[in-house]
Amino acid sequence: MSSPTVTLQPVPAGKKALYFLDNNPFGASIIAVTLSDDGTLSSPKRTLFNGIGLLGKRANRPTNMDSLFSQDSVVVDGNTLFTISPGSDLVHMFAISPDDPRNLVPVGGPVPTGGRFPVSLAYSRKLGLLCVLHSGHVGGVSTFRVNDLGSENPGIKPLGNFFPLPIPQTNTPPLGPTNTAGDIVFNPSQTAVFVLLKFDGVAKFPGHVFVFPVDQKTATLVPAPVQSRPAGLLAPYSITFVGNDDTRAILSDAAFGAQFIQVSYPSLEVTLTKSLTISMTSAPCWTAYAAHLNIMFVLGGFDPAPVAVDIEKQDIKYTITAPADTLGGFDSLVYGDYLYVLQGAAGISVFKIDVNGGKLVQNLNLSALGSRDGWEGLAIYGK
Repeated sequence: MSSPTVTLQPVPAGKKALYFLDNNPFGASIIAVTLSDDGTLSSPKRTLFNGIGLLGKRANRPTNMDSLFSQDSVVVDGNTLFTISPGSDLVHMFAISPDDPRNLVPVGGPVPTGGRFPVSLAYSRKLGLLCVLHSGHVGGVSTFRVNDLGSENPGIKPLGNFFPLPIPQTNTPPLGPTNTAGDIVFNPSQTAVFVLLKFDGVAKFPGHVFVFPVDQKTATLVPAPVQSRPAGLLAPYSITFVGNDDTRAILSDAAFGAQFIQVSYPSLEVTLTKSLTISMTSAPCWTAYAAHLNIMFVLGGFDPAPVAVDIEKQDIKYTITAPADTLGGFDSLVYGDYLYVLQGAAGISVFKIDVNGGKLVQNLNLSALGSRDGWEGLAIYGK
């Protein structure tokens, strides 16, 4: 299927772009936005593709924000973009045009994921391995071999395996946000894959971290993951490693704030080193890492103010003021001296950041794109 595009502003794109998924049940699409040298955003462009979205449920009704209960539904590596269509149970690969990175071309066609309700992806170019996490009644991880854009037959090839995980859902779409999958990532050395499951936040069903070792000879996941249920871990949404350190990571925990974890090797066991309560935001589910500042930003779905966490001191450093009408902070990323946040409203906030604080420099209004329901993920081309 071709990918029709809709341009809202006829402004030439630069060489950088942000992307997010419109997880629309009537037709999924990727929204690309031009990123200028001064950090501001403009010229959104929609690329429809062969797949449909599906909204997770809250109280047995489709949710209008945070429709996947996860992070990393869009991944960009080099000139390649990966995403999912949760209603079709498909994974997609696109080539990004270096001349206008808003232009996306499907590569090889969509591929069935093998599970139900895919929500998050992790990709290793080194291994040629793509992992997809599912949160429906057939929940777990599936894997794919990726032939990159320079190969003879570029595209996604299923490896034919599915690694089930104990996600307590009996229907698709799942009822969340608890009792669902959260995130899937490779560690910096790409020797293991980490998966978060957020259960109901009580002692009987605490949060889980599953770690799949990578067989370096075959570049595949070892079928038996290491399971950790550290006391105090409740509803982990996202995981971000600190720099190139395989042993240190930060989890957002929707129950109260952030969790600092230590990973032991070769056992791959996970332990908590500190739990940080972030009282100035609600539902702290998403994180963005500013390596050059040694800061992790934590975003909450019910409060638009980003909270900066000092990684070394493991404490709150500052909070950035944000307009109340942006209705919360969701998927986010840091590029250079700017923090980009997908709002609860139909837009993206841009904050100028440094080691001492931050300020809002732009609210990009995207209401012309239609309903904000189902907007998920945030990724960048042009690093």
